Amino acid sequence: MNQKLLGFSAAVVIALVVLSGCKKSGGPGPGTGSGNGSTYYLKFKLNGVPVEYDSQPFAGISYSKPDSLYSCVIVAYKDVNSGLKNAVTITIFSNSAIVAGASYSDPAKARRASGEIIPQNTTFFYDSTASGFLTMGMFVDNNGNVGLPGVTADAKLTITEMTSSYLKGAFSGTVYKSSTLTQTYSITDGEFYLKRSS
Repeated sequence: MNQKLLGFSAAVVIALVVLSGCKKSGGPGPGTGSGNGSTYYLKFKLNGVPVEYDSQPFAGISYSKPDSLYSCVIVAYKDVNSGLKNAVTITIFSNSAIVAGASYSDPAKARRASGEIIPQNTTFFYDSTASGFLTMGMFVDNNGNVGLPGVTADAKLTITEMTSSYLKGAFSGTVYKSSTLTQTYSITDGEFYLKRSS
């Protein structure tokens, strides 16, 4: 199950990187803002240090009829031209429509039509060397138990506003280096204002 989810999530990330790359040469990008007139952004504290990823951040919401799942994918970069260096991707899966006021967190799960259980919320973080880090929802059972000692699963995202053109909300979580699970980053005080691509 975990390999399937990682493969699916990796495919989503690759597709979104390609899609966002296609937007670079077009007209005004998401930085031109909408809604309240501000520019789009995703910002948070990384181990207590404020960072902002405002290079073409966006969100897409879709529904997969074969899986009976709604999904929301949030992507943001420090520099979209650097690929997966200093990048964040958050994926949300839900059996109910994704709406303003809803929270998505560990250890909550969504269920595909096939019966496969997947995390509601997974955060992927890529540092300045393109090393990958992720939250631990895929390793947690429905009671919040993690089968790995010393590891916590605490990803949380709340959508506070949602229109046909933008999303606003807050997020947090602990991400672990995907190759070793030893190095961690704490993501706190996260907030976003994102252009909706779908």
